[in-house]
Parts: sequence; C-alpha cells; structure tokens
Amino acid sequence: MDISTAQRDMSGAHVRGAPGVLVSGLVWLIAGWLWTNQGVVNGFYGLFVGGILIFPLSLLVSRVIFRAPAGIKGNPLERLALESTFILFAGILLAWCFLRVAPELAFPAMAVAIGVRYLVFRTIYGSVVYWLLGSALAAFGGWVVLVPTELPLNFALIVGAIEVCFSLVLFLVGRPVRNAAA
Repeated sequence: MDISTAQRDMSGAHVRGAPGVLVSGLVWLIAGWLWTNQGVVNGFYGLFVGGILIFPLSLLVSRVIFRAPAGIKGNPLERLALESTFILFAGILLAWCFLRVAPELAFPAMAVAIGVRYLVFRTIYGSVVYWLLGSALAAFGGWVVLVPTELPLNFALIVGAIEVCFSLVLFLVGRPVRNAAA
C-alpha cells in the first residue's frame, strides 16, 4: 500500500481526524470548566479521564454520524497512529510531575505533548492543517511554561477553543464542493 492510498484510507475511515480533534477540544473545555469550578487538580483528572475516551468517542462519531467505513486492515498508518500515542504517555508523565510541584504548568505541558503528536497526523491524514494545529498548541503551551503570563481565561478553555475551531476547519477541508447548478 503506497502512502497516498494509506492516507486516503485513514482520512475516510476517520473523517480526516476531525471528530477526534472535536472530541479532544470538548474534553479540554470540560477540563477547563472543572479547573475553574473545582481546582486545577480536578481539572487535570477530567482531562486525563476524558483523554482516555477521545478515540472511542471519535470513532463512534465517525461511524454513526458520518457513516465512515472501517479502514483497510494492515494500513501501516494505523501503526504510526498507535506509536505516536507514546508521545502522550510522556506528556502525561511530565504533566503529572508539574501537577505535584507547579500545578499551573500541568495543562501547558500536556498541550505541548498533544501539539507534538498532532504534527505526526500530517503524515497520517495527509493534511497540512495538522502542522498548523500541532504548532499552535505546542507553541502556546511552551510560551505559557517559559513566559508565565496571566491569561484572560484558564489555559484549558483556550486550548479547547483552539481545537474546536481547528476541528471545524478539518471537517470542511477536503469535503466535496456541491455544484449549485447541478
């Protein structure tokens, strides 16, 4: 299977990854709400538990709402997607360490890890939008860690909003344009 065939298959089976980005954004928004109302530790637990649910929920959205077909068995990009999950494990470990010594840095550390993982999605789905999304999250998280700044909203709410906006772009990019005259 060549790379473009593998990318088309992944893109079709997972609706260009847009449901995953949307669900992730919603998880970040819920974690931000928890952070605001119940503290940063509970917000982080919400992000952790919600993060576990991102893949199954996005797959459910892809299959039920978008009626996406299952992917081709043996697609090598499925393995790359799984392997890139280890980036998240490293991010969780780093964020957990921050949570214990500098709780305000746990969410930015997680955003850096997630942003770096999104960079791999450029290869998985064949969309440059993932380089933009990944760079935005990693740069934003890194900026907040390196240059502590008072933000107008809590960090998780901002990351959630960024992901929801990018999910809309991913839903729209690559969709066939319908001819009004037809």
